[in-house]
Amino acid sequence: MNKQFRNEYHRLIANLHHTDGYIMNYFAQKLAPFDLSVQQYIVLRHLSEVYPNSLTAGELKEKMIEINSDITRLTDRLVAKNLIVREIDSQNRRRVNLRLTEESKRFVEKAAAEFNDFESIVSHLTDEEVRLLNTLLDKIRNR
Repeated sequence: MNKQFRNEYHRLIANLHHTDGYIMNYFAQKLAPFDLSVQQYIVLRHLSEVYPNSLTAGELKEKMIEINSDITRLTDRLVAKNLIVREIDSQNRRRVNLRLTEESKRFVEKAAAEFNDFESIVSHLTDEEVRLLNTLLDKIRNR
């Protein structure tokens, strides 16, 4: 064991944190040509899944992996980039719907082609290693 860690549990937590940073940096590099953050891309993907329909900010927040996502800030930036539009719901004027435009739907498809190469990060692992890692990560989150 490396002297910088108190024990293997400490090393595990540091390793998980380091791996998260590695993966997020990989995705950020893939999305850089599209001028998108990972969080912005995830918002666009969720809206793409329901296109041509829309979602509210609350519905988007429920779908986000990162619990503390600032949906208002994320959607403000995407509106400023003309990638999504805000529309007042015709049935409930207090409800604001967010949706992709036809042009931004094509943009998301192009970005997805780059982003979906994520399996290359773990392609050197065997099927058994992938199953084991998934099991262990699920166990950590579901304690």
